[in-house]
Amino acid sequence: MERAIKALLLALLYVVAVSVMELFGFYHPVFWTYSAVLASVAAAWPYYKLCQRFPLPGLAILCAVLLLLLNLLVGQGHEYFAIGCIGFGCIAEVLRKIFGNYRGRTGVIASYAAMSLIPFSKSIVLWKDYDATLELIISRMGDIYAAVRGYMLSRYMAIGMVILTLILAVLTMWILTRNWHPRDDYHLIIE
Repeated sequence: MERAIKALLLALLYVVAVSVMELFGFYHPVFWTYSAVLASVAAAWPYYKLCQRFPLPGLAILCAVLLLLLNLLVGQGHEYFAIGCIGFGCIAEVLRKIFGNYRGRTGVIASYAAMSLIPFSKSIVLWKDYDATLELIISRMGDIYAAVRGYMLSRYMAIGMVILTLILAVLTMWILTRNWHPRDDYHLIIE
């Protein structure tokens, strides 16, 4: 039971790291725009420790579902975000299985790259009705957001952010996993 609680705490630490980066968006539009890029670095350590200590199937989906539940709880979740959480969580699980049967360094790096794209599923709502959504954000956030309106999530910026996020996620996880040694006994024992 103790190991299950430790795994859950590490998954919650991952969720907190991603959420804190999103909260910075209330202070300045640069943080709002680049929250996924920042989260790809901030959430790497908890995900790495989770995969190292508990190389089990389903942990990426657990992180994604916890992130979705927290966002739904605070009113930030929507159908696109739910699809993104479940979709990228499942892709991360498949990558972990393909590249290391839940125990390999390459699987952890590849799965984290997929997990780092989850925050972008929140901004998909902008593309559905870009002007109305942006006006709502500006009305809630203030004048500084209106001043940088033309730069917030343009198509080129979105593509650049996805590429930058993937590069930073892979690089950060590659550095963290240099001395990769997963635990030999990786079954959660629930007593």
